[in-house]
Amino acid sequence: MPIPQDPSPAPWHPLADAFAAPNLATILTLAVYLVLGGLLALYVRFLYRLTSRNPTGDSIARVFPLLTLVTIAVMSVVKTSLALSLGLVGALSIVRFRAAIKDPEELVYLFLCIGIGLSLGAEQPWLAIVLIGVATLFVLFLDKLRSQRRDDAFLTVIGSAEKYFGSGPENALEVVLATGVDLVVQRCEVDGDEGQLRVHLLRVRNGDAQRLVATLRGQLPGCQISYVDAGALS
Repeated sequence: MPIPQDPSPAPWHPLADAFAAPNLATILTLAVYLVLGGLLALYVRFLYRLTSRNPTGDSIARVFPLLTLVTIAVMSVVKTSLALSLGLVGALSIVRFRAAIKDPEELVYLFLCIGIGLSLGAEQPWLAIVLIGVATLFVLFLDKLRSQRRDDAFLTVIGSAEKYFGSGPENALEVVLATGVDLVVQRCEVDGDEGQLRVHLLRVRNGDAQRLVATLRGQLPGCQISYVDAGALS
């Protein structure tokens, strides 16, 4: 009498199916989206470094390409399964950033990279490209407005008391007044051989800061000149 065979598949069959070679077209499509996502993320990093005023922002910008690639991979996995997508929501709810993000602009760029990854993972490359184009226009426009905005600033000049704080033509206060910038003198004192001038500059255009400092360095070559944006102190 023959022994009946168990119709259930062997326990290793699901594992073998999981490692079965996928369709070549699927692999090529995913590879193209990953490469495109990496290139777009590098452009986002370049745009952020071009317009950001944060000197330490590159520590955040370095993760843009990797974040985009991971988002593409995750979206490619969960887009065909509702159960996986719900499980992903629960898994991401316990993820926390250990590094403090002080500038909201950095958080917006992180969401931009996630948006690019979601678009490419959902096989919508034109959505990612349009998103990048529109975001670039707004970022450059806002950066242009910020460079033309007028803000207060503080200027400090420290130099030789005999040469720059006397009655000669190189008097520090007279040189600063000759620049034509509205200002309020906060301190002008001499201590021994050293003098110090501190003024509050009113309604200075951000783009003129470098020109102003260069002019003062040329006319007061022996002085230490410090320029601080008042907005940076708030």
